[in-house]
Amino acid sequence: MDWSTYDITALETKYDRFLAPAVEITLGGRTLDSTKIPIPQLEVELSADGSAGGCTFTVDGLFDYENRKWNNDLASSVKAGAKLEISGGYVKKKPLFYGYVDDYTMEHINAGAPRLIVNGIDGLGFLMSCYEPYYGGQKKCKEIISELLKKSVAAGFATDVTVDTVGALKDFETPLVKEQVDDFKFLRILAERYGMVLMGVNGELVFDALWKDSASLIKLTMGNGLLSFNKRVSLKKQVGKVTVWGRDVNQKFISGTADSVSIGGKGKSAAQLVSALKDTELREYSEYARTAEECTQLAQARLDSIAMELVSGEGQCIGIPELIPGRFITIDGLEDETEGVYFLNKVVHCFSAEGYYTSFEVKGAKTE
Repeated sequence: MDWSTYDITALETKYDRFLAPAVEITLGGRTLDSTKIPIPQLEVELSADGSAGGCTFTVDGLFDYENRKWNNDLASSVKAGAKLEISGGYVKKKPLFYGYVDDYTMEHINAGAPRLIVNGIDGLGFLMSCYEPYYGGQKKCKEIISELLKKSVAAGFATDVTVDTVGALKDFETPLVKEQVDDFKFLRILAERYGMVLMGVNGELVFDALWKDSASLIKLTMGNGLLSFNKRVSLKKQVGKVTVWGRDVNQKFISGTADSVSIGGKGKSAAQLVSALKDTELREYSEYARTAEECTQLAQARLDSIAMELVSGEGQCIGIPELIPGRFITIDGLEDETEGVYFLNKVVHCFSAEGYYTSFEVKGAKTE
């Protein structure tokens, strides 16, 4: 996970005024360079919402009609499960994606040149195929999560694993048990339960409380890197508090309540915006909690997760390889109500005939 802070002016110098965008794809041991091979479209999508990262790209102009085959033995390199790496940027390139080929299409049409369309997925995708049950016993939660994520490393579809660097992952009395679900779905359940972020970025699989660190990755100013941005505030499904019920070891009912949002930046939460929301309550039951403290922990994670949907937005900027989800971004050059710090929830790097642009989605639990 990149925890650096970047300056748009320094990046402009590094990338020679953001001229001549290019990508380099390593596919099954073969390198495809967009400066030498036609790659008319490429997208890399990374998310901090528990989704697997993915990419898609198209190669054309490399089919030998006379011999009815792809030049440079390209077809032999494109195989489902082949290792896939993408670097992009300008003269200097930065790793954008690490994973494997999920599916591909060799498209032949009478009215145009044949095209090769490849879709990739990161190491989280491999965990969707791992259904083996898991009985944690006395193992710590962090250890269990690390073991599951490391399956992708062992398979060669990820390079590293980062789990709970801030020490927010507290073990519950009930041992972790996984049955009838794949590893990916199980990890998503745990991420929601503990208020964590599950994501993959450049080969690293992350399970961490990323929104605990509000340091801004970069400041984007309208007219200086930032091309468009919109902010939305919605009270949909917002509540003032969450109560989680459970049973202790003697089957006696227990409960815990959270009524104050613990994440987000400045500004107001939904309940602070609308005083009537303070009395609205979401009640849930958990077979997992065995103490009132555990109920409170689950309630806090649930309230924070709901609160993070209060503010949302989308933006587009010039292509910035350093932009990744799971970090915060500062938006500047607009009116006071829109300027501020937002959590980057999704980043899409797009290379096409129009150039290289980065689109992103943000969210937040407070109005600023």
